[in-house]
Amino acid sequence: MSTVTLAPYVSAILRRPGPHAVCEAAVEHSTWQDQGIEVRREVTTYRFADGAVIRRTVEEDDFPDGLACAECWITYEVLDHGAAGAPIRPARQVFENACRESFWLAYHSADPA
Repeated sequence: MSTVTLAPYVSAILRRPGPHAVCEAAVEHSTWQDQGIEVRREVTTYRFADGAVIRRTVEEDDFPDGLACAECWITYEVLDHGAAGAPIRPARQVFENACRESFWLAYHSADPA
């Protein structure tokens, strides 16, 4: 059995060109205080035309950060592999910031030479 890669689904979630189409997205927002710092979480569940369901969670805080790519936590979780006929891998992917997410996507979206 072959596997299907997560990267094309992430491309669709980030509204980049790719083979998968998002049919529905349900978003939940929450905020809380952690040691005086506001933390925000956005959880979006994406349903794709092929039946796959992927949840993207983004958690960030308002802690001052002078870095070009501030720390945040981004998680993708495959909830349903859909009709792909093969498992979507990795079934879970975590990033510490948007720059790492972008690099991973560029690396895994590149055509093999």
